[in-house]
Amino acid sequence: MKHIIFDMDGVLVDTEPEYRRRTKAFFEEKGFQISDEVYNLTCGSNLKETYEIFRKHVEGFQMAFEDYEREKRAYARRAPIDAAALADADIYPLLSWLKERRYHIALATSSPEDTIYRYLSALKIEDYFEIKVSGTRFARSKPDPEIYLRSLKALGLTAGEALAVEDSPTGILSAKRAGLTVLALRPRHDEPLDQSAADTVISQLMDVVSYIQNEKERA
Repeated sequence: MKHIIFDMDGVLVDTEPEYRRRTKAFFEEKGFQISDEVYNLTCGSNLKETYEIFRKHVEGFQMAFEDYEREKRAYARRAPIDAAALADADIYPLLSWLKERRYHIALATSSPEDTIYRYLSALKIEDYFEIKVSGTRFARSKPDPEIYLRSLKALGLTAGEALAVEDSPTGILSAKRAGLTVLALRPRHDEPLDQSAADTVISQLMDVVSYIQNEKERA
């Protein structure tokens, strides 16, 4: 039996366009411009890794990480993201289908823990997930495989018993390095994401059901 480990941003919640807009607006307040090419390098990264990417690629950006973290979080609090408005409509029938069939369901995301619980609470889907793992717990986030290896261990599963549902290249690579089969959800807004490392690219979340059913038929 396959069990499912989901990424959150870009998969369960269509937050990427809003994150992109807010990140650019934040940097504009500081007097910097963020190109789409630079922003794309950050997809799937945690806050510290995102900061390091901006330090490397944004000319003149020398803010200390502690200041960046404090000011970025303050900026986000001024206008919190409405997760319920950005939720993928497929998450409710998909999670119900998986739960009814006793699949283990986990969340492995680079987002901070407070964001994880705020989003899951807003969507009223906390109880579907046996574990919720934040990449901020680890020294290295995606594409390092540790977040998936830890998720598998917490679930008591081997990599061959689980599917990962991802969208970003770093997330896909993280799951593949951990030995999982990876379904990549096609970008909803034509973001230029390289999903070629995934085992299968799906157009909508309910395609997870079709993949599982087809896999059973092949077995």
